Amino acid sequence: MGGNPFSRGTRGAELYERIVHALPRLALVHSPGQRQSSLINEIRTCPLQELLGSPIRHAPMGRAVQAGLFLRAEGWDEAHHTAQGLSTREGSYWHGIVHRREPDVSNAKYWFRHVGTHPVFDDLWRFVKSATNIHDSSTWRRLASSGAWDPFAFIDLCVECATGTNRIAEAELEALQDEEITLLLQYCLQQAVGGAFEL
Repeated sequence: MGGNPFSRGTRGAELYERIVHALPRLALVHSPGQRQSSLINEIRTCPLQELLGSPIRHAPMGRAVQAGLFLRAEGWDEAHHTAQGLSTREGSYWHGIVHRREPDVSNAKYWFRHVGTHPVFDDLWRFVKSATNIHDSSTWRRLASSGAWDPFAFIDLCVECATGTNRIAEAELEALQDEEITLLLQYCLQQAVGGAFEL
């Protein structure tokens, strides 16, 4: 899984590759020193249609893509502002991730309650099940114990790691967060241009 959620040859694909090159893995906690200011400015100024490489059929989903790119480039304020302006489940999802990375547990959980369930949850659950079969760790077993993707358990694990009570799981949780961001970006992108969500 993972990879570039944008279609090859689009401005979004090029920006995403540059973000990942500059910041291979996004930390669980917001790291202002990792902020990719020039890339954030390009995301801000690039017209949505150029960014996505197709006509926009659903503008809020296009802005949700921007929120995800801001987040991935460590543009915490920009991601927060963009997500806050979206009255959609995806806006709540990005908003929840932003606050999970703050870390502000109650605020993150508040926004994930607004998300409810989401189509990317099934793919995240498959990722967790696969990882649990490969890695015999308490982190993966804990995430798998509910029988479905549990964003609240993920918030708790991320905060435990960020506060030092479970640092051993950091790489595993960062990999899962990267997968989550990629899946949500892909979903928002496909909805913005009118495509079906397929992975």
